[in-house]
Amino acid sequence: MFFFCQMNGTIYYIMPSSRTVTALVFSRKNIQEADRLVTFFTREEGLIRVIAKGVRKIPSSRGGHLEPCTRVSAIIHESRTGIYAGNVETEEYFHGLREDADAFSRACEQVRLFHRLFDVHQPVPELFDALMHAWRAYPDLSQEKRIVMDATISLMLVQYAGVMPDARLWNTNNANDRSFAVMKYLAEHPDHASRIALSVQDAGQLQRAMKNLLARTLADAAMVYS
Repeated sequence: MFFFCQMNGTIYYIMPSSRTVTALVFSRKNIQEADRLVTFFTREEGLIRVIAKGVRKIPSSRGGHLEPCTRVSAIIHESRTGIYAGNVETEEYFHGLREDADAFSRACEQVRLFHRLFDVHQPVPELFDALMHAWRAYPDLSQEKRIVMDATISLMLVQYAGVMPDARLWNTNNANDRSFAVMKYLAEHPDHASRIALSVQDAGQLQRAMKNLLARTLADAAMVYS
């Protein structure tokens, strides 16, 4: 694939730039008759939207490598008409995540939150590493530990998106609710998530507190960006 430009009556043929990226497949959307628009999350470049031509055709060898929540190595070609996927190979399929419906739904929810907070070409390598760790870990975690992992990733997302609310506003009227102390600790020490052990009751409170925090955060962010 190439394009051309004309300067002073001379036609110059320009090859598009090509590079290999390692990416998490975040989402895909059918376009045209046989193509897909795929959203990659790369460590170095953030979100990239790539056109995968012909992958919905039965003989296509690339379609199976573009499942959501998969880590792939892809050659991408960039031209003035867009960014296109060339050869794609699966590097990690996260089998344990896919075989656990609850774990997989949590990963998909993180992807949806990411899409709401970040635009294309915003590199956040820390989040790339955190998602890789979480997706590998979820199948072996208890429900309580999964809630702690959810909270950790969500807090990192709002922090790196620059929409983290003031921690002084996290307090509630319930003095026995440990949720906000846990959230504050996770926000400051996300790498310590595995050290948090919560009871079923405390985990439920944390889950509700995070839901409320995210609802307020997204509402505030929508007002800022509108």
